[in-house]
Amino acid sequence: MVVAGADTPAEFALGSQTVQAQQDRAETQGKHPAEVPGTLSRGDASAEAGVAGPALQLNNFDVDAGVWQGSVLYLTKQGTQSPVLQLQTVDGRVDNVQPILLTELYGWACWRFNLEVKVQQQQQQVFYTIDVDPFGHRYSFFVAGLAQTWHWGFHSCNGLSADGDHKKWGGPYEFVLWRDVLKQHGKQALHVMVGGGDQIYNDEVFSGTHMQEWLKSGRKGLGGVEWSDAMAEEAAYFYFTHYRQHWCSKHLSDALACIPQIMMWDDHDIFDGWGSYPHALLTCSVFQGLFRTARQMYLLFQQQTTLERAASDNGMWGPFSEESPACLKAFSLLRMLGPTTCLVAPDSRAERTKKQIISEATYNQMFQLLHELPHSCRHVVVLLTVPIVFPALPGQEKVWRLLDNAKVGHIMSKTGLGQKIVDNFGEAKLLDDIIDHWDAGQHHGERHNLIARLQNLAKTKNVRVSFVGGDVHVAGVGRLYTQPKIHRLRYDHRFMPQIVSSAIVNAPPPPTFMKLLHNTNRSNLVLKPQTREKMVRVFAGRPTGDKLLAQRNWCEVREVPATTEQIAQLLENSSVEITADSPGCLIYSLRVEESGEGERAPAGEVPVISQYDTVVPVLVPSKMGARPRTRSIALRVGCLRSHADASEEL
Repeated sequence: MVVAGADTPAEFALGSQTVQAQQDRAETQGKHPAEVPGTLSRGDASAEAGVAGPALQLNNFDVDAGVWQGSVLYLTKQGTQSPVLQLQTVDGRVDNVQPILLTELYGWACWRFNLEVKVQQQQQQVFYTIDVDPFGHRYSFFVAGLAQTWHWGFHSCNGLSADGDHKKWGGPYEFVLWRDVLKQHGKQALHVMVGGGDQIYNDEVFSGTHMQEWLKSGRKGLGGVEWSDAMAEEAAYFYFTHYRQHWCSKHLSDALACIPQIMMWDDHDIFDGWGSYPHALLTCSVFQGLFRTARQMYLLFQQQTTLERAASDNGMWGPFSEESPACLKAFSLLRMLGPTTCLVAPDSRAERTKKQIISEATYNQMFQLLHELPHSCRHVVVLLTVPIVFPALPGQEKVWRLLDNAKVGHIMSKTGLGQKIVDNFGEAKLLDDIIDHWDAGQHHGERHNLIARLQNLAKTKNVRVSFVGGDVHVAGVGRLYTQPKIHRLRYDHRFMPQIVSSAIVNAPPPPTFMKLLHNTNRSNLVLKPQTREKMVRVFAGRPTGDKLLAQRNWCEVREVPATTEQIAQLLENSSVEITADSPGCLIYSLRVEESGEGERAPAGEVPVISQYDTVVPVLVPSKMGARPRTRSIALRVGCLRSHADASEEL
């Protein structure tokens, strides 16, 4: 790992290195994945054997009680005996866990096993078996120690778009980055993987016979068609079968079995653009029927629960439904990732409209929970599936609205985005994307209020706020910060980095579209007069020096341990530089697949990975208050891949 040296402002230190595929393959050559701790290799064979799963989930880490709680989803053919999970912990305790039958659909029984593990002083490997498993596998996962900082990952866009280049990105290349996840897990156990939206692409739900008939109604007639039993059956079968097959994919299924997951949905988990369509279309009978069906399968496969059980099973929260007062309307999450880091994931799809991303009721619940965090918490990681800091998408909404669909299609076909620019409902697809983003005109007020409330949280609770998000199929790092700049970022409660990591599977956007994004990338004043935003240059050694990278990726995260005394030293001595080893820092490592000419690993092999690190310091309250920056200090980072330097002025 290369980080900024002593002569650089390493409070926001960035570095990079390339991990050669030859070295990776040498490390794993001749080894079956099951020989790497916690992994196995099953691929699509599980469904053929009449089972699907297991899939692990993290539900709670109780810091005070010292208890880890999770669950396992496992599917068997209907009529098979009720399975039993045997759990074995490091202290020799063996528990036989009985399942809960969540539902039975299309010949499959869907079971949930609730797991509870007493946290030890040191990390422990927990083993489990399922008596009806045709493979006879002994699975395992890792639970961090009581005071241990967690090692975790973030990913998004875990599928291919229907109109993508499946020959280039699908087949043996589709899930290769999950192989990298498993490789990293084998080196140092991952305690959780966080899915930041689009864990599955369900857009093909409209390819069914009844959906196609509905689409023939024409734009004006779509809203007049009632959701029918035949439509419901067709959609439910599609969603269920697609999830079951996707969850059994090679490498992905291995990761689901040995690394606990946290997942939050985005539009493609429902269908493309959900929430950003006109009100009449969004609220029509067919759209609402599709949403209810997608919600049922999201809760089943990604949350391992049902609508009626969601609040009690997983501690999910949000306003309750007006139609069903006992059921949640939105499904937000808050999880402690060890004693010092909190992940909060507000549901930004269930309540979304063209004018609203998240409801005020959900925001109020979220901030109440955040203000009640334990005093040990130093980092709050906010998962917003669409990044809140990102360049404006090319063109403004009002411009696109002035153009008819034919003109939009003609213009955008020149950018390499292809001819399929108008969706099934007569809406320009780019317009949907613009409305989806936080910088859309109708979302400005909501965005500003959220940032202001997070700044207040950071200041009053003395926590560093970071954002993670995906959706956009690029890798990058942005930031919010105080204007004028503060000399040491560790004293700046407005400093909030945005990690953009997308996609772990889907194809990157075309080069011409990236040029449009780079042309709109400007430093902007967000909250007058003191908060500014910008993207930063993290990809040292790249020939273009761009701030966004159009290559598949995922993000590995680790936290540097720290004692109270070490944090106090940062307060007392303002001259101490922040490095990758500095106490309490979060290190976000973007692991990027090299897929260019002559760089791509052969199909089925471990991919060539370049790694780019972002070091985020804890928030240290300054005894002298925020001190404006008085001179320009350039950030310098090294790149082992090219032995070149790049600079970025903070």
